[in-house]
Amino acid sequence: MEPTNNSPKSHTLLYIFLPVVILISPILYLLLLTQFSITNYPTSIKPTQEFCVEGYFLFPNAYTIKSSFPVEIETKDKITLFNKYDVFAKVICFKPTTLLPESKQYTLNLSYLNFPNPTVFQKDLTITTQEYPDIMDVRFTEEINNNQILEFSIDYSGNHLNYFINLEDYEAPCNQESSTILCDISSLSLIQGYDYDLKLVSKYNGVLIKELKIIPVQIRTAVQIEKSSIKNKSVLQDKNIYEIDITLNKEILNTYNISIRDDSDGEVKLESSVVGNLLAIYPKEEFKQNTTYYLKLNDLTGLDGSTLANEYVLEFSIDDGPKISWTNISNSFSTSGNIVLAFNQDIKNPQNIKNYVKIDSSTNYSYSIYKNQVTINPSSSLGFCKKYTVSLAKGLVSNTSLIASSGATYSLKTTCKRTVSIGTSVQGRSIYAYYLGSGSKKIVFFGSMHGSEANTKTLLNKWVTELENNTDRIPSDKTIIVIPTLNPDGIANLSRFNAHGVDLNRNFDTPSWVTGTYLKTDFYPTGGGSAPFSEPESKDIRDLLYRESPYLTLSYHSAAGYVIPTNSSSAVSKANSYSQLSGYTYVNPGAEGSFSYDITGTFEEWAEGRGYNALVVELSSAYYDQFLQNSRAMWKMVEQ
Repeated sequence: MEPTNNSPKSHTLLYIFLPVVILISPILYLLLLTQFSITNYPTSIKPTQEFCVEGYFLFPNAYTIKSSFPVEIETKDKITLFNKYDVFAKVICFKPTTLLPESKQYTLNLSYLNFPNPTVFQKDLTITTQEYPDIMDVRFTEEINNNQILEFSIDYSGNHLNYFINLEDYEAPCNQESSTILCDISSLSLIQGYDYDLKLVSKYNGVLIKELKIIPVQIRTAVQIEKSSIKNKSVLQDKNIYEIDITLNKEILNTYNISIRDDSDGEVKLESSVVGNLLAIYPKEEFKQNTTYYLKLNDLTGLDGSTLANEYVLEFSIDDGPKISWTNISNSFSTSGNIVLAFNQDIKNPQNIKNYVKIDSSTNYSYSIYKNQVTINPSSSLGFCKKYTVSLAKGLVSNTSLIASSGATYSLKTTCKRTVSIGTSVQGRSIYAYYLGSGSKKIVFFGSMHGSEANTKTLLNKWVTELENNTDRIPSDKTIIVIPTLNPDGIANLSRFNAHGVDLNRNFDTPSWVTGTYLKTDFYPTGGGSAPFSEPESKDIRDLLYRESPYLTLSYHSAAGYVIPTNSSSAVSKANSYSQLSGYTYVNPGAEGSFSYDITGTFEEWAEGRGYNALVVELSSAYYDQFLQNSRAMWKMVEQ
């Protein structure tokens, strides 16, 4: 039997080693829990990033963790006793509670049971923050739409920062999907066709963190209406509109909102189609006459993504049926003339015009229709200087089936002017006298005795028109005779004299008549004619006065600015009135001295010698007719 090895030496070693092991095991344990329990951790983190430390952590809640930045700590991948006590964990995660500055070092200190010393029982982790996220790529071109979503990629993602597109004092928020930034710029209300510099910025809790990029952009031009087959605010003369074409400045998508409503908000059924840049609208029902419609177009998008800058509104209306736009009815209508009624649209033909047009109640007529014109041909001549009523009843039909909803009434007065040729000139031109009124007392106005005084012709032609338009003002006991042109050859030849070279106002049979005459310092050997009344024109005015025996005759000349009467109280009185109303200077009868040359064989001298009351009216201008200056005085001569 071998002896047992229980020598004192082996026991001594055991007794010595066991206490040592017992003494150093806690130290080894602490070293294990601190220096050797961590297997992996990041040395660089994103400023907004949660990060984790991996290892073997026994009773993780016994660790004391000190951080140089604010964090929230969470243990993961752990074993729990009684669903309450954490016994073991493999991961401790750290989430910064604020945005960390970029490119800065931080430390994490881990100790077990909060042993302060020696540091061998602590573990320091050094962590550096990366730079803030920056732009990696811009995923759109410089030309964009004002409602576009701009897409950017950043170098890494994080959920602490918010991104915005800034334009001066305005900003549009962006959404982040991983490392992609999506920015809807529609809220910036950018104007189509303009250029802008947009800024992409990052913020944290509303505070600017970084200006990532300035992006110059050009907003595409808006979709615009180039033309429409119906002009805005036009009045259409047809209830049946089968197509309305709208041409745009660019091709468009077949998505839009369009409507046609009337002024009482009733909607018109329609269809539409798009071909390139042409939008065709097809109304499917008849429009109503005398109604306004509004075509509205919005939510329209071009193929390039641009849109209408504003809602397009086209206003148009349907006419209220045929209306007279012009007629030749006047206050001096020819007794044998046809009445012409021109309408604002073509008239349906055939239709019975007599159902709608009446001339008084008894005047019969025939008629014709051509396009927009109805011509009325009275069966017999209308009465001289007579008033008629021409009435148009409602119901007349246009060639587009619009029905006139209203009528019209016109006052027609046949001419009170008779035109009489009182003779002819040397060269065969007719000399016309115009008669207005039907009274026994007659007054004569004549001008252009000298062809170089054509403004007197213009004056008296305007006087004829004035009388025609105001025949009711002519006293019933008066007849007015107007001869605008006594010397038509002189007017045609731009000469003071007639075609024989005779001054007609030196050709009257008076005691002063002579063959040779003066005009200022110029002498004309045959200016007075070969004998008194040698000229047909002077004979014509003489014979007129013999026939008509006027109570007053006015002879118009230019341009001395005088009124000179014959030597009778009646003529003097009328000359004074004429002078006051016209502003011309009154000159006493026979005062030829007002002219600087001898005046012989004149009409006024002859008229006075025959007992006629006569006035010479000298206009103050050689060029202007001065009708407004004379009209009050002329009416005074007629009415007194």
